[in-house]
Amino acid sequence: MTSDFTQTEYTPQAQLEFYGTGDSTGSTCALLTPAIKAKLREMTSGQVLEVRVDDPTAREDILSWSRLSGNEVLAILADEPPYLRFYLRKK
Repeated sequence: MTSDFTQTEYTPQAQLEFYGTGDSTGSTCALLTPAIKAKLREMTSGQVLEVRVDDPTAREDILSWSRLSGNEVLAILADEPPYLRFYLRKK
């Protein structure tokens, strides 16, 4: 397991898994970011959401979305390829 931000594990208050849509790699963004937004709406400010995906292109999509939305990316962990985990703190 490697991390782009930190080796610290976070305790998420919620989890969203977004796997195998059957589409080609890179096609999940149109569905993933609205799903993240909807899940964060259910949470309170400061809580952490763990997002698990199997699309390696999601990294840039989530980083861009985070900058636009103001929700903080705490960590990106690479599990066995192609799986990624993102920890997001709700603004």
